[in-house]
Amino acid sequence: MSMALTLIGGASALALVAGAVVAAGARRPGNDRDPYLWLEEVEGENAIDWVKAQNRRSLEILEGDPRFDGLHRAALKIVNSTERIAEPSLVGDKVRNFWQDENAVRGLWREAELDDYLSGAPEWRTICDFDALAEAENENWVFQGADYLPPEYQTCMVTLSRGGSDAAVRREFDVARSQFVDRGFVLPESKGATAWLDADTLLVGIDFGDGALTSSGYPRTTRLLRRGGDLQSAPVVFEGEENDVGVWPHTVRRGGQTYAFITRAVTFFESEFYLLDDARQPQKL
Repeated sequence: MSMALTLIGGASALALVAGAVVAAGARRPGNDRDPYLWLEEVEGENAIDWVKAQNRRSLEILEGDPRFDGLHRAALKIVNSTERIAEPSLVGDKVRNFWQDENAVRGLWREAELDDYLSGAPEWRTICDFDALAEAENENWVFQGADYLPPEYQTCMVTLSRGGSDAAVRREFDVARSQFVDRGFVLPESKGATAWLDADTLLVGIDFGDGALTSSGYPRTTRLLRRGGDLQSAPVVFEGEENDVGVWPHTVRRGGQTYAFITRAVTFFESEFYLLDDARQPQKL
């Protein structure tokens, strides 16, 4: 994703980083073992209030610096320059690109023919205008990528985050028609991932409700969801432990066959990898 988006309200993002590392005044009474443990409650009201207070404190300092406005304008000019290279993603026989500038703040998702791109003057076709989508749906959508169905790569699960949150909504999208699929797959807002097994079957790792997340706040299970099926009753094909970091599905297509894998992040530094066999049973690699 382009860096341009990170500078929309860039002072707030910078302040969040500054506030996160300044722990002064964070102490709360009532926990002799660890008086700062409440800061680990990611969605906790006290933790959120503290971050907001640190943001206000940081913004006052940052924006009060006489160099701030000039540096901010210079950074925006660089990342919004139309002279920068349109970073390519090779998807099938197309080049796809996510482009942001001062006129496309939330971004344009677009594609071009490979030969056109290599010529240096591609004719881009817009797949989705996320500024227009956000306005039409009255949502602060941030595009976080697409999970394509091979081998045509014309159907995908688009990930849309509200305001850049880690939790996101996932909706089935028809690239050729530049529209969401009517009565297609739609997954509720959650951290997680999807992976296509075939045109009518997804591996889904999201928040399914009580006990579905690890202590780190990521999905603990992966389920097999068929088109038209109920998410809550979809069968579990893999289950990690509560103290894991998280569990994520992904697929690889080779020689006309799709191979399904599960990554179980036991810690931030150690992971286990599993291959789903023909009976959809996980085999540890």
